[in-house]
Amino acid sequence: MLARTAVRTERLVLRPLTPGDIPALVAGLNDYAVSKWLTVVPFPYAAADAVAFLAHLEKRGGHDGYGITRDGGAVMGVVGIGESLGYWLGRAHHGQGYMSEAAAALVGHVFATGGADALTSGYFAGNAASARVLAKLGFRRTHDERVRSRAQGAEVTLHRLRLTRAEWETRNGR
Repeated sequence: MLARTAVRTERLVLRPLTPGDIPALVAGLNDYAVSKWLTVVPFPYAAADAVAFLAHLEKRGGHDGYGITRDGGAVMGVVGIGESLGYWLGRAHHGQGYMSEAAAALVGHVFATGGADALTSGYFAGNAASARVLAKLGFRRTHDERVRSRAQGAEVTLHRLRLTRAEWETRNGR
């Protein structure tokens, strides 16, 4: 298990989530425009869901579930690498490059610290913003599968992708 330390970028701090982040998690995920793109997140999203999520993170450790903040402010989204790279960003923060910056920082950190030789991720069909984030990182599509979206209450197509450490290093001049 890898230590959970803060990861900093030019504009952001990615840090382990705390119980003090519950209101921000609820505010961000209790928005169907955000939660509909996620596999296991329910809609509506309540404080009890956030408490359960934090308990899950506490058991897992590693790089699963970092709060994305600016200047020590409130959490505006989450990025993590558990079984795969996953993320969400509150709607008010869309279109500003935050998720690309946060995901690149965490992927780079995991590869630099020997946390993985390859990473996977995925996005639902129709989620163009997520497709762009993963393309910027260098992820390549491997296959599609049908999964259940808890928020949508339906099966959806999930595009699966993969990125190796060697590909990351080549793209980033390492």
